Amino acid sequence: MTTVAAVLALTLAGCSGLLARPKPSPEARTTADVTRAIEAIPGVALVQIGGGPDGLPGQNEINARIIVEPELAPATDQLLDYVLRQMWSQNKTHISTLVSISFFIGTADAPTAAERADLAPALTKLGFTGYDSDPTRIRYLGYGLGASEMSKHYSAWPGPVPVLPSGLAVPSAAPNVEATP
Repeated sequence: MTTVAAVLALTLAGCSGLLARPKPSPEARTTADVTRAIEAIPGVALVQIGGGPDGLPGQNEINARIIVEPELAPATDQLLDYVLRQMWSQNKTHISTLVSISFFIGTADAPTAAERADLAPALTKLGFTGYDSDPTRIRYLGYGLGASEMSKHYSAWPGPVPVLPSGLAVPSAAPNVEATP
């Protein structure tokens, strides 16, 4: 009976967020810092990053919606990798459940007219296999990557702050992001 009680207590402690989890560094890197870094990329028209509690206490997610201008669209896989690294590097809120991301092709002047980009080929090229590919969820939330998938690719949370790849520092001559309806 004592063993059952101990197991039950540990289970409840894990669900309630009472067990130790990574703490933010003294020098906080916020989603606003991440947003500014992504907005500085030529061809990125609009960046919206949010996040917070996801269900039980101690469970947090982060999500991004990014509009890329068609005439300046950088390489999708390179941009996606940089954005995911940026999101994983914020250290103010421990990301313990999900990272959701959507890219759209359009302009900041008409964000509602932007078309969703298919990120599946870029995710595959980057080596991600455990992402949520349910079309309904993608339509509303974007592609979802679990915290374990992010840790596997970018080290334990928080990951290091990435350096902007040289290929993203200048606008490309032609778009190479494919839109999906």
